[in-house]
Amino acid sequence: MKELRIIAYTLLSAILIFLAIFLITRDVTIPKNQAMPWQSYINEKQQTVVFNLTMDNSRLIDAARVFGSEVKASLFEDEVKNPELEVYFSSTKVGGISASIILNLVLDDEIIKVLSANIDESILMPSGAKTTTFKPAAERAMSRLKIKSLTFIPKADLENSVIEDLFGKPQRVEPVVEGVSYWYYPKKGLRIIVDNEQKEVLEFYNQ
Repeated sequence: MKELRIIAYTLLSAILIFLAIFLITRDVTIPKNQAMPWQSYINEKQQTVVFNLTMDNSRLIDAARVFGSEVKASLFEDEVKNPELEVYFSSTKVGGISASIILNLVLDDEIIKVLSANIDESILMPSGAKTTTFKPAAERAMSRLKIKSLTFIPKADLENSVIEDLFGKPQRVEPVVEGVSYWYYPKKGLRIIVDNEQKEVLEFYNQ
């Protein structure tokens, strides 16, 4: 019984310490090297900066130094939108937070030629969209591409009150469907997809 109380007190202390660090760090001066998603900001060139990565300026190789090199790249194409090249970091930890990261990369004619010559597999989805994955040669060539946007998906579900505590109140909220809404933070270059049933999705991009 005594051992159970000791274990309970130890766990409670660990949780309280984590919460204290979690709440204190949100208000510190933005460090040179970004560590937390709520420390994103708009720089003097009106570009969004998060995790020390600048949208439309930093490259995939810069992100690999932050998130690791184990990635999966896919090209998404359909008749409505322009092709989207995405790089997926399935599991990483930033500032002590476990998350998945998706980078949307800026395409150009040169990389499109490289991609076309190094296709691994193309799958036509029921929606009519096509998803293409690539051989290592194409993935290596992507390292120089600039980051267009960054999507951060925490492994833990975030309550609305926690989001407001960390990021503040959104400038505006747009309902999408029942249980899903978009929270906008223009000064942070951020949109949060708040879903009552699924994990929240943080999208960082130039406004």
